[in-house]
Amino acid sequence: MNTILIIEKHDLMRMFLLNLLGGEYNVYAVSSPQEAIAWLKSGNADLILGGFVDYQLPPDALLIKEYVQSKNIPWIVLTEQDKSEQRIKAFSLGAKDCVSKPFNPVELKLRIQSQFSQFSFSRSLVSVA
Repeated sequence: MNTILIIEKHDLMRMFLLNLLGGEYNVYAVSSPQEAIAWLKSGNADLILGGFVDYQLPPDALLIKEYVQSKNIPWIVLTEQDKSEQRIKAFSLGAKDCVSKPFNPVELKLRIQSQFSQFSFSRSLVSVA
């Protein structure tokens, strides 16, 4: 079963995401980038969901970016608003997809499934090469 690490500062949204995804994935949730980095030191995620493009914490963002790149895992950023500058910042930090809040839960689940499909295929190509 794939593991998802959720980074979400809002308690209700964090609980919603845990409930939404918990039946299909191993899901862990933290409330800040600092907690995410601490969790990643002892845990392994197959996908990171959530974002902190609104946080003013470039060192933490860079650590998440390094983790995502070193492990070759997808990162889907949840943005607070549907603003182009937030999406651009997320993609520049290494995000593979962006979803604006509020979002359709079915769409989010499909985007997650799509990322797992793409990344499992790319990993299989790397292992063959």
